[in-house]
Amino acid sequence: MGAADGFIGATTKIIDHGPDGDRWNLVILGDGYRTGEIPKYHDDVQKFVDRLHATAPYDDLWAGINIHQIDVTSTDSGADDPASCPDPSAPVGSGATPRTFFDAAFCSAGPGGVRLSRLLTVNSGQAQEVASDRVNEVHQVLVIVNSSKYGGSGGSVAVCSTEASAAEIAIHEMGHSYFDLADEYGGDGTGSPTGEPLKANVTRDCDRTTNKWRSLIAATTPMPSSCGDGCADCTPPATAPPPGAVGAYEGGMYSDCGIFRSLPDCKMRTLSAPFCPVCAGVIRTALAVFLPLSLAPSSPVV
Repeated sequence: MGAADGFIGATTKIIDHGPDGDRWNLVILGDGYRTGEIPKYHDDVQKFVDRLHATAPYDDLWAGINIHQIDVTSTDSGADDPASCPDPSAPVGSGATPRTFFDAAFCSAGPGGVRLSRLLTVNSGQAQEVASDRVNEVHQVLVIVNSSKYGGSGGSVAVCSTEASAAEIAIHEMGHSYFDLADEYGGDGTGSPTGEPLKANVTRDCDRTTNKWRSLIAATTPMPSSCGDGCADCTPPATAPPPGAVGAYEGGMYSDCGIFRSLPDCKMRTLSAPFCPVCAGVIRTALAVFLPLSLAPSSPVV
């Protein structure tokens, strides 16, 4: 299975804000769409584009973005879905093994090598190659997989299924793929770094004078701002911070204890949430350079 199980069709620039050399170029590919399902693929792409446009801070940065759609036809529909996946929280897979161009598959290996039913991956090298062959300037590749099962992944390309929350999955996964943002949900520590995380949106540092996002923390906000349940090394504040106060909230990057995020919630933690100020700042800084000169910020983006 792979490239022999399909073919590349038309490439269309569906959002055009100027020369590709001056803009941030998102290239969208499909996997598991048969010939008769390409119109569905176009609809799935448009749903994602509409959702991205409505999501802050992309809404303010829209003039700096070009989006390209490449039609990829597969022999069969869907993605590999192993009937047996060592994920105790997941339902039994369908056992499907469709022949698709990018070999989309659920139950892939995640942090610490643990296989997760929802972790949907593709042949990322092949996806990047197709995108680069068709579009001269490529900054982000997204593969939409024609499966209604919930799933997605980050890595070198972003991947999402067509499940109801697919657009939000894709936006979250792009946070990993291009902007190098960490997941902000906790866990048992499998896959967590032992030292200070390199990602901009998580930290082990609760000192307000040295914390990564200290410029966003009010002097009245307690540090740490909250502690995870049963985290012995964290002393909870006497008074909880007000809603929306940037601080250090325990739990992030697969650890319930010892790693902190800037707000109680963020799109890198919960798909339905907005990006926190730290993550939004990372995205703004990265994309501001692609805005037309008339719209570029006059001062550095925080």
